[in-house]
Amino acid sequence: MKYASLTERIAGDSVDAWDVHYRGMARLEAGEDIILLSVGQESDETTPEPIVEAAVNSLRAGRHHYTPVEGIASLRQAIAERHTAQTGQLVSEKNCAVFAGAQNALFAVSQCLLEPGDEVILCEPYYTTYPATVTASGATLVSVPCNAEDRFQINPANIAACITENTRVIVINSPNNPTGAIYTREQVSEVVELCKKNNIWLISDEVYQPIVPEEDRFSAANLCDIETRCITVSSVSKSHRMTGWRVGWVVGPSELIDHLYNLSTCMSYGLPPFIQDAAAEAVKHDYVTAEIVRDAMANRRDALVSRLKDVPGLKLFSAEGGMFVVFDIRELPLSSKAFATGLLEQHDVAVLPCDGFGASGVGLLRISLCVSEEKLVVAAGRIVEYVESIG
Repeated sequence: MKYASLTERIAGDSVDAWDVHYRGMARLEAGEDIILLSVGQESDETTPEPIVEAAVNSLRAGRHHYTPVEGIASLRQAIAERHTAQTGQLVSEKNCAVFAGAQNALFAVSQCLLEPGDEVILCEPYYTTYPATVTASGATLVSVPCNAEDRFQINPANIAACITENTRVIVINSPNNPTGAIYTREQVSEVVELCKKNNIWLISDEVYQPIVPEEDRFSAANLCDIETRCITVSSVSKSHRMTGWRVGWVVGPSELIDHLYNLSTCMSYGLPPFIQDAAAEAVKHDYVTAEIVRDAMANRRDALVSRLKDVPGLKLFSAEGGMFVVFDIRELPLSSKAFATGLLEQHDVAVLPCDGFGASGVGLLRISLCVSEEKLVVAAGRIVEYVESIG
């Protein structure tokens, strides 16, 4: 039987990159002593109790029926107030739409902005699901490599060189996944100006922004009026330890929100009210968890870097933000996927090969900082042992 061409656009290296992670997770769930460093969630931590209680109380109050497709008013208002406070961009709940995570939000926005013949500019390495997300509509992906020598910072001049009459969207992600690079105000400002000059949409994925130091936070929304071309995507997944709750959102022009409403009506028809009540509690009242996560990431990053920075065969790129550290194994006689496979099979540590993060990700590996410092130290020892056995 024939399948739609969509099935080819949503397959490929970006999906295959998760193979080692899923094998490691299966072994962990089977009771084996696996250290899982292949995913960006703090598996040893739980959602703060007041947020959990908000969901429980909501359920007990009978809040388990249909909800407004675009999200309940209290959550959208809380998102709008948070966004305005953090970016200075004046928005209301009419500029906000709630989705089942930032991934779903990004996919929905792409569907409403893109179609065959359009081009989307992504700076790589990029998050592994980005290619399928933005090309599912039939649009074409245009990659702009970021150099390790420049700490994976974006170069607006390189982005400008890739703009054509078909460019419809530029996507930026700061702090970046996988590299942890935090883009500067000057860099983002130049990209915004490119979008204004060429009538291009700018999508800013800011899921990791709440867990970087306040002085390093900068949003494209700081530079744009809400009814123009800037669209912000975020969630409570990383900032409030709520990855499994699946709550993300879009902040953008009211006309886009109307289109997203129509798409959501035929796609998900709203999220559970008790989940949204918990998310509203998180956004409105929990200002502490993001700072706790930020400090934990910094401490774990220092611990890992101190143990791997001088290992022959490894070139370590210490991230500025986010939940990961990237290292280069191109001096070793193994591909990144082969390295990750061998590390899991021989030393019970799962890391993520970056082959599916764009061409510049080949030969790189992403290590999550989302386990305890004690586990990270043990994992580092196993990585050193594995590298020495290869060398």
